[in-house]
Formats: sequence, structure tokens, C-alpha cells
Amino acid sequence: MQNRLELYQKAVPLAKLGIWERNLVTGDIYWNKVMKEIYEVSDDFRPDLDKSLSFYVDAERMATTMDRAIETGKEESSKFRIFTAKAKLKWVKVRIQANFENGICNSLFGTLEDVTEKENMQSILEEREKRFFQAFDHAPIGMALLSLKGEWLKVNSTLCFLLGYEEPEFSQFNIQELAHTEDLDHVVAAMEKLLASESSSFNLELRLFHKNGTSVWVMLSQSLVRGQYQDARYFIAHIKDISESRKHTEILLRERLRLDNIIKATGVGTWEWDLKTDQLLSNHRTAKLLGYDPHELKIDYMRDWQLLIHPDDRENNLLMLQDCFQRKTKFYCCECRMQHKDREYIWMEIRGKVIEWSETGEPMFMLGTCANIHERKSMVERQNKAIRIISEQNRRLLDFAHIVSHNLRSHAGNIQMLVEVMANESDPNEHRELMDMLGINVTNLQQTLSHLNEAVKVQDRGKTNSKKLNLLSEIHKTLHTLSESIKRSAAVIQILVDENTNITFDPAYLESILLNLLSNCIKYRHPERQLKIDIIARGENPTVLKVTDNGIGIDLKMHGHKLFGMYKTFHGNADARGIGLFLVKNQVEAMEGNIKAQSKVGAGTTFTLELN
Repeated sequence: MQNRLELYQKAVPLAKLGIWERNLVTGDIYWNKVMKEIYEVSDDFRPDLDKSLSFYVDAERMATTMDRAIETGKEESSKFRIFTAKAKLKWVKVRIQANFENGICNSLFGTLEDVTEKENMQSILEEREKRFFQAFDHAPIGMALLSLKGEWLKVNSTLCFLLGYEEPEFSQFNIQELAHTEDLDHVVAAMEKLLASESSSFNLELRLFHKNGTSVWVMLSQSLVRGQYQDARYFIAHIKDISESRKHTEILLRERLRLDNIIKATGVGTWEWDLKTDQLLSNHRTAKLLGYDPHELKIDYMRDWQLLIHPDDRENNLLMLQDCFQRKTKFYCCECRMQHKDREYIWMEIRGKVIEWSETGEPMFMLGTCANIHERKSMVERQNKAIRIISEQNRRLLDFAHIVSHNLRSHAGNIQMLVEVMANESDPNEHRELMDMLGINVTNLQQTLSHLNEAVKVQDRGKTNSKKLNLLSEIHKTLHTLSESIKRSAAVIQILVDENTNITFDPAYLESILLNLLSNCIKYRHPERQLKIDIIARGENPTVLKVTDNGIGIDLKMHGHKLFGMYKTFHGNADARGIGLFLVKNQVEAMEGNIKAQSKVGAGTTFTLELN
């Protein structure tokens, strides 16, 4: 028994339980050490009834509680506030039991427990709960407490107004019954994830049915409240009306879809340019226009985009941009060539508009489009080429008309005159002389007709007789043909043509071109120095062929405009007919090439040919 008492005396301080006893016969009062610690009195403090009651804020209720214990004989328990000896306010829980002997109460005993911390915590919780429900009831958005099955435990007035129900009516439904059938599975799945601790909360756009039968778009934000031991208690739901924003979103989506359809129909790419960072964002269509899959084309900055533009077009592109940045134009618009995936250049039209400016007027953000206009530009080029061809044909027709009206008429007039004179001439010798003259005129007429026939043949052949020719081999063939003339003129010829240079050309035309150009070098060599001829070729598509001599040269200021005309001669040579360069130009252009000349009197001449 003594051991039990010792054990009790050791355990009481651990439980921080004050033990007291009041002898009603003698008036003595006993407090254990814990009692004195709670009241914050010294160890030698001697309590009496008045001193004991003086600690209590409501001493009268404490006295009443003790009297009731004496009267009823039952245990009394209650919480009181006390001021300790150090004036500290505490909450204590008092338990009182009366002890009777022969039916008379001779003492009271009990316990005293400091519950200040618990009471303060309870007070805080109650205050928080009060504030929560105040916020709950007066929240501008719908709020609800839901059971684990989705039943409406409590709703606020905003939710009642949103869905048209009175608060008691919500008890007839759960949230699943008010959810639109198309959204129901999403709601159930989200709640199950919360219960399974797969998520702590969720946000879900869904439709809830109004009392009048219509559906209301809401944003449901829901979380799960758990107890002290992580047991699920109930759901807290925030329900916000998003009908208007949803309506605007649907309008924007329709507009976006319409815009996307327009972009798809027109086949344009789109781009966004942040000028502060130079970052560029383009859509998949932009990559496809340049022949790439979207993941292949890495254009993250405008400087990368600029590198795809043909070098000859970059300066003009930058000028167009500057005009837009300086507000000289409302829009940026530039037609330029851009490098395709296959390394070829295609024509693109790039348009843009600055949509954001800084306070100082600097461009900040730009939106734009790009479109493939290669077919249109090619068509324009073909049209321009056709116009050039027609113009050239008209020019040739004028030449023909001039020849017919002048040369042929001269020949015909001479022949007619000779025939008339012969008709009246009786002297045989004179008649024979007139016949010789008539023969010469007929020969000249035939030569003129032959030249006209050659010009017509050039246009008739076109590219129909084109073949793949090795340029170096064709040059050597021509030099072999002219070998005797070259030997007599002691010409020094330098050839800088790669043996693998091939062109697609009419063989007869190429032979005629080379013969005319090289024979002219020999024919118009300078009499006071050794003839030197350089034949140089470079590049592909087109191949550029240059034939340079150090001959007597041509005064291009005087003769340049008629250099390639028919019957145009410039040096007074007796054997000059003025047909060679005319044929060369026609043959080159018939093969869609180009020819030009550079010359200086007394220094020599260079003919440059672009052969496609």
C-alpha cells in the first residue's frame, strides 16, 4: 500500500494535477505542490477559504459550486478563470467531491488542472470558425460544404442566388445531380482523386443546372478537409459564375478558328517579333513554306530569319523595316527571296505591323505574315520576258521592214533600171557589160535574202535542238577550224575553262557564236602588236563565258547602240558585212542567254556571254 502511495505521489506532478482538500470541521485546507505552482504562490503559502476564493474572477460561482457538491453529494466539475499571485490570468478546471460521515459532510476534496493553453486554443479555433463562416456567408462567390458523397451540407446566399434555389432546397440534391451530364464524369473523377490523396485540390470548369432548367457555367474549386488523423471529413467548394467570361472565350475561340481557317485557306505563315529581345515566334506554316517540317526549322531570333533572305535583298528589307519603325509607312511590306530547304531561293512576301510602342516611340512588338509569291513573281518574270521578246521581235520586224523597204527596194530598183537600159541598148559590148552588172545585183539580192533567211532560222530552231555540250571541247573544235587564220596572225590564246564545264545549248548556234567572236578577234587585231586572246568561263546556271582580245577596239559611245544591229559595220573593212554580231546576239537570246560588250578604242574588246 505504501508503494502505491509513493507511486501516486510521483505520478501526480507528471500529470500536472493539483490535489486539494478542505476540512469542514477544522477549516484547514491542503494543497499539493502542483496547486501552489498553478496559483504561483510560494511553498510556505498557507491557504484558507477566503484566500482560495480570492484567486477566482467569479468567486461567487466557485463558492456556489462547492455548496452544490455538499448538498447533492455528487461530483461537480467546472472551468474558472483565476488571477494568480503574479497577476497572470489562467483558465483552470476544478473537480469537487464531498466526503460524508454518518450522513454529515465533513470535508471536500478534488483536483485543479491548468487548462489555459487548451482554452486559448479553443478560443482561437472558435474565432477562426466564426470568421470562416462570416466569410462563407458573405462571400461574393458561391461557397458550400459538401459531404464525402457530394451532399450539400451548407451553402451561402451567393450560391442560392446563382442557382436559384433556397438554402433548404439544396438538401434534396447532391452536386452530382446538379452537374451537366457531359461534365459529370469529370466531377466524380476529380472528387475521387481528392479522397485517394492523389491531389490536394482541383479546379474544374463545368455546367450546373439552374432551378429554371438552364445551365450555368461555373469554375468549381474544391479541396478536402481532413481530421487530426488525416481522416476525410468534408469538402469545401468555391463556385464562381464564369458564364460571361465563357461566352467571351467562345467568341474568341470562334474568331481564332475563323482566323486559323483564313490563314489555312490563304496559305500564309504568321510570326511574332519581340524587338526588345529579338526573339521570333513563327507558326508551323512558315516552316512549311520554306520546305521544312516544323521541328526542323530553328528560327528563334530575327537575326536568324535575316540570314535566310537573299544577300541582294537584305538591304532593301532593312530599309522597309526602318520606314515602318519611323512611321513613314503604317505597314512593313517587302518582297524578297528566301532560301528554301533545297538551297534554292523562292520569292516571299513579308508583311508586318508594330502593335506596341515604347513611351519614347520605339517599336517594341510586331506581328506579321509571310506568303509564298514565287509563282506570281515567276509569272511576272515570264510576262516581262515575253514582253522583252515581243519588243525584240518588233525591233527585228522593224529591221526586216527597213531591209525590205531599203535594201530590197534598192536591189529591185537597180535591176529594173538595168533591164530598161538593156532593152534600149544595141551595142553588144554595152549589152554584155549591163548583163554583168545585172548579175552582180542579182547576187547581192540573193545574199540579202540569205541573211534574212538566217535570221528567221535562229528564231525557228529555239531550244528544240539543245544538247549537253562540253564547253572546252567546243572551244577547241572552233580553234581547230580557225587554226590557219590563227597561225597566220601569230595569235597567243589563253584558255581558262574547266574541263568539266557543261552547258545545254544548240550545237550549231554555239559553233556559230564561237566562230564569229574568235574570227572577229583575228579580223580586227591591232597592227602594231601581237594578238592575244583570253577565253575564260566560270560558274553554272548561268555559265559566264568571256572572250577578250587586245585588238583595235570599238568606240561604244558612237556605235554602242547599234553594235549588234544587222548590216552595222564600224571599221571600214572591205570584207565586213555587219551580219556576224547580229546573228551572235540572236542566237544567244534564242537560247535564253545574254550578251554584252566592253571595249576601248586601241585597247581591245571583251564580249561577256551568260549561257543558261
